Amino acid sequence: MVGGASLDLIHVDGRPVPTPGGAGLYTALAAARAGVDVTMLAPVPDPMPAELAPVRSRITWVGPTVDLDGLPRFEIAYDAAGAVTFFREHLGAEPDMLPALLDMLADLPECAYCVPFLDARLQQSFIRALAARGCLTVAATYGKAARTETAVVRATVDLVDLFFCNDDEASVLFGDDADICASPGRLRFVTRGPGGVTVLQGDHRTDLAAVPVVALDPTGAGDTFCGTTVARLLLGDHPVEAARWGTAAAAAMVAHVGPTALWPAGPPPSPTVDERVVLDHAVVDRMAALLTGLDDLDPFAFTGDLFPGVGDGDAIDWFTAATLQQYGFWHDRNGRYDRPMIARIDGITRKGSDYLWAQYRREHAADPSSMRPAAQGATTADAWHAAAVDDDGRDPYPDSDQRVASAIAYGRTLGALEFDAPTLVAAANGTPRPMRALLRLLDHVGGYREDPLRKKAALLGVILRQRPERLLHDADDDDAPPIVDYHVQRTSLRTGMVSVVDGPLRRRLERRELLPAPDEHAVRRATFAAVAHLAATSGRPMGAVDWFLFQMRHRCPEMSSPECMQCPAVPACNRRIELFQPVLRTTSY
Repeated sequence: MVGGASLDLIHVDGRPVPTPGGAGLYTALAAARAGVDVTMLAPVPDPMPAELAPVRSRITWVGPTVDLDGLPRFEIAYDAAGAVTFFREHLGAEPDMLPALLDMLADLPECAYCVPFLDARLQQSFIRALAARGCLTVAATYGKAARTETAVVRATVDLVDLFFCNDDEASVLFGDDADICASPGRLRFVTRGPGGVTVLQGDHRTDLAAVPVVALDPTGAGDTFCGTTVARLLLGDHPVEAARWGTAAAAAMVAHVGPTALWPAGPPPSPTVDERVVLDHAVVDRMAALLTGLDDLDPFAFTGDLFPGVGDGDAIDWFTAATLQQYGFWHDRNGRYDRPMIARIDGITRKGSDYLWAQYRREHAADPSSMRPAAQGATTADAWHAAAVDDDGRDPYPDSDQRVASAIAYGRTLGALEFDAPTLVAAANGTPRPMRALLRLLDHVGGYREDPLRKKAALLGVILRQRPERLLHDADDDDAPPIVDYHVQRTSLRTGMVSVVDGPLRRRLERRELLPAPDEHAVRRATFAAVAHLAATSGRPMGAVDWFLFQMRHRCPEMSSPECMQCPAVPACNRRIELFQPVLRTTSY
């Protein structure tokens, strides 16, 4: 954290209130509370003011020693819309901050954030120095700098890996809202107050709603969002999930004066949970005990006739291109689920994902280069239909246009990143936690980046790790997250691991109706939590847990009665066989 603390006066309801402040302080405290180790490089006052003394127990604070006059001081007020007015600006020793001070750091940080100094050129000089040291770089700005030093701030935006701003600053820097997209491989976050947050993963956009709150003091809200979001990214979250944590932390922040909400020990506020669907711990614990006792439960190796042979040099390209298409193998009619996708290919009747594996195996045999990014990025509708054709001469997929778009997005984003799939995996294998690194890299790749719960990315990681070649390396504390598809959701609902307490939603599930996104999200997020708890409690790796749950689709299928007496889960199951998975057309699973 480059940039530090100040002693401020905040006007609250027309009266000034003294409080610790500073973008660096808020961001550092928020990141520390979110669970990462933080070093703040900033002038260190001697003597230390009582208001700032608690900082030392939460973060490491290093920097040149200054007297109290060396601390910045600001007097701030906000209008009804949240716009800031500075009555008084005392910069203290801030102008004396120079990149040479980075030599005071004992260790090179993984990630470094530089505050938006009142001199935008000073911020940029630090960003350049940090980038030269190999750090993941983060920056934000503020209204005055965006308006008076626009060119400098824009240049800084082009330098950093992650950039944060509010919607007013974004309009100054990027113009039309459509122009806020980040460069390939980079992230941007635009906070919009009551309008929520926009997350940009390259040119992919996600808009998140705000957490309703009565704001008492907006000071530090953006910094708290930034610190929490960056910390959650470093801890392994998808950018959208990280932003959900950041939004929750910022909402708690503004309900207090000053950094009060950041002082408590313990984790930051959690994102809002939809309580219409809940995890049933008792059922999950019974299922975990069952899994613990299954001595023959081994993860699937992803070998056999449907997959590349062991040692095939194109295996990483093949699995990465094919796995991004592992979703949506079902048809709907009249607003309801109708039937699964089943078709004959090369003389064999195959269902859903097996049909897709067979299709890609056939395509690879005809042209091994077809799995590489350049070929995927050049996919056309005619080419897809020709590759997908079944034995009756038809394309059996319900959403072929979307599959063409997914292939194109995959190939083009990898091309823009100047990566291919083997290079991506090699980069992940060069880190202490290859699974976590692979997931973070795939957050920038079309076809994978769109899902905050990372079903396909996690599936790919498990496949590469479980193949006999161990294409993705093992490491301690580096398991995949839950792999939540519609089969796993159906299993979780029917066993009772997930309970739907909302009557209308339960009836929509029973009738297999197409659901609005919030309803589907409620079920899927509860299932994600249930599967995570199942793996943690059973002690089984996620690959084994997922294989057990996925195989239950044969005993608890979509279109016929469950074969409960043949199911190993029956001793733990609540047998809610009337329930069905959420029905929503999505590329996530």
